Amino acid sequence: MNSTAKKLEKDNIRDAVIEWVMSGVGDFCVRDIDGDVRLFDEDEKQIRFQTLEEMVKEGVLQRIGTRWGWYRRPDKRVQFIDWRNAETKEYPIKLPFKMHYQAQIYPKSIIAVSGEKNTGKTALMLNTVKQNQNQGRHIVYFSSEMLGPEFKVRLQKFEDVELSEWDFTPIHRTSDFADVIYPDAINIIDFLEIYDKFWMIGKYITDIFNALNNGIAIVCVQKSGGSEHGRGGSFLIEKPRLTLNLSRRFNEYGELDGATLKCTNAKFPRSPYDPNGMSLDYKVVSGCKLWPASEWYYEK
Repeated sequence: MNSTAKKLEKDNIRDAVIEWVMSGVGDFCVRDIDGDVRLFDEDEKQIRFQTLEEMVKEGVLQRIGTRWGWYRRPDKRVQFIDWRNAETKEYPIKLPFKMHYQAQIYPKSIIAVSGEKNTGKTALMLNTVKQNQNQGRHIVYFSSEMLGPEFKVRLQKFEDVELSEWDFTPIHRTSDFADVIYPDAINIIDFLEIYDKFWMIGKYITDIFNALNNGIAIVCVQKSGGSEHGRGGSFLIEKPRLTLNLSRRFNEYGELDGATLKCTNAKFPRSPYDPNGMSLDYKVVSGCKLWPASEWYYEK
């Protein structure tokens, strides 16, 4: 091969590597490039190495610590915030136990509901549907457990709502909720299943947040008895604007006697209320009715 042909081949490889790198952002390994661009011999890989190192010097790429062959293309895209022209109108959501009178919820918000077993998470969500349906807002209910028959049985228990009056979209889904979020709707996720790597729940909720436009998402997660937060711990409460915990309540004889709802974090409390730390005792009747068993109170 003459020198002109070699230079042409080198330029082609270099251009292919640059095009591959510039097609995305984030971390990658040189093996990814070699496989996609089909670089097999050592001379071709040497050209690839030189090209990547030139891009590091130019600030286009960064090496990742001491990991051999790993690079990162920084994501320098930014979303400027037009706060001067921002709409400050609240999202018109109604919540059970009149929580919407105590906390302000704005468009593109997350509400997190952490509940122990048998505390009425689904009843709480179905009552949220009931309070907000037929008001011009699309409600999407993602269920990881209930299918058609159970939905029908549950909804039939609402004596004050005919089956024909229910107006929402039920969807069976167990994972990757951010991929199917309706950006401008009320999205109810019942529930976000996670069984290991609990710290990842922060990422899952952030992905859901990023998928929203003017809508909101109410995300239910499981909570172990006695835990302050649901699965994911403090990672769960970073993004939500309102966080509610549901815990089983026992009487003096150790018998299950309903549940307690506690507001653990309200980013925008509605003056003059401060719901942070407030609790309310309640009972679930017939799997659908929510009966308050106390007034709102601060735990002593």
